[in-house]
Amino acid sequence: MASIAKHIYPRIIWRDREKKLWNPIHKKALKNLPEERVRLRIMEALIKAGWSKHRISTEESIGKLGDTSMRTDLICYSQQFEPKLLVECKAEYISISAKTAEQVAQYNQKVGAPYLLMTNGISDFWYAIDKTSGKVKKLNGHPDFLDEKQKQLAYDFDDWKQRGFAGKKASPELRLWLEKILPNIWLSNNDAKVQFLTFSNSPSDLDLNHYYRIVQTLENRRLALTTLNTAFGGNRLVIILNKENENRAVLEVNLDVLFADKKGNSSVYSRQGIKTFDLSNYMDLESKTKVDDMVKEIDQLFIEHVD
Repeated sequence: MASIAKHIYPRIIWRDREKKLWNPIHKKALKNLPEERVRLRIMEALIKAGWSKHRISTEESIGKLGDTSMRTDLICYSQQFEPKLLVECKAEYISISAKTAEQVAQYNQKVGAPYLLMTNGISDFWYAIDKTSGKVKKLNGHPDFLDEKQKQLAYDFDDWKQRGFAGKKASPELRLWLEKILPNIWLSNNDAKVQFLTFSNSPSDLDLNHYYRIVQTLENRRLALTTLNTAFGGNRLVIILNKENENRAVLEVNLDVLFADKKGNSSVYSRQGIKTFDLSNYMDLESKTKVDDMVKEIDQLFIEHVD
């Protein structure tokens, strides 16, 4: 089934111009690692579903398996502080397998939780342990102790800033536009593919590692789109052109400069070099609050500047 963490994105924090994950329970900055992102997303989903953050344990040591130390991803405790739910998190690009189930079962021999969750933040697999026989039963949905009322998710502008999709320096006009378009990008219930992309280098000094919405425009042609903040609170729109499974170009729009009606607000980086221009000569971005409308014009811009 779809993950309870769908549409939930981890909080980030900048430390010495480096983007880190923020653990709101332990008030701690963490390395931006795939499994950690999933763990934080699931943790927040459980809290939104009614679980007290004071009864969630992370990376708890539960002994050894041979020479290997065993640490759990998440243990959720009941009000009597007895283990209620054991959670095993995998990176989003890893499929949940029988090996994952075996690992959770071994861990649960030490923990003794009546419910198990295996997740990669995209798909969730829920199980219950029969009290009498000890057999594991797969559930068709999540247990009824999770609050269904919390399903409708809404972010305010502070939430978008905390998750790295908007910067604190946004002007009132830019903020208004971001508040309109960000839910359409990141909270849409359609089949849009959202993926965290990691890059070993960037054509500019911008940290491109972030969540992207992937849009197929033509066969063998995709655009990856995101908005992100900088270490100093700036705002950027980034679109990456992938053609025939190769990243061909990056469009970087300085939204703060664009919404201040200043020239030279956009750059395309490709093998042909760097082209700097005024995006308003090609499209009225302020009028675009739906992704599909924006993507069509940006794809045409790539055709003109790169293809």
